[in-house]
Amino acid sequence: MHPDIPVIAPAAALNPTAARSLLGLAGLPTIVAMGPFDDQAHAEQLATAFNTVRLRCQAQLILFGSGGSRATIMLRSFGLGVGTSVHVIRDFTEDRWPYLIAAADVVVPNTAATSTTLLDVLGAGRPVVAQADPTTVRLVVPASAGLIYRPGDVSGMAGAMLRLLTTPALRHGMGCRARGVARRYRLQRMALQPADQRNEYA
Repeated sequence: MHPDIPVIAPAAALNPTAARSLLGLAGLPTIVAMGPFDDQAHAEQLATAFNTVRLRCQAQLILFGSGGSRATIMLRSFGLGVGTSVHVIRDFTEDRWPYLIAAADVVVPNTAATSTTLLDVLGAGRPVVAQADPTTVRLVVPASAGLIYRPGDVSGMAGAMLRLLTTPALRHGMGCRARGVARRYRLQRMALQPADQRNEYA
């Protein structure tokens, strides 16, 4: 366990409010954007989209991970007047990751997110706002486990984040379906394993 996180409950058992409290984050609707932040265009779009969200509701943006374009998000956010609502988490450790995802109301994966990363987020019961590509469309769209926007569509990204942040019933329903997606894919992977390896999961 990370030394800054008291041993109180497994991350999966925490609601976002409780997880934010454990991590010392403000009790605001929370968007967690996952690095690495290596896509300059996406970084600028994320900052602009978050500014649009902040014009409509109180929220905070958490940047989780490294990458050369992370500074772009911060600089642009401060230039737009919302920099104090953007926070950086630099400690990308395996034990801290589940608590941060648990603290999120919405997760924004990076543009190069793998199916494994997406499934980890969905398995935590968090809806995603993701750029449309074959991987995200295949995992997210059929089960309505999040919202998709077209590449470069800043308005679409902002609208998706705002819709989930301000519609608890939609967010909850998508989070429940997200868990189902991750569970099904895990069972499918198990079914493809040889019998002796499947026993390791039992």
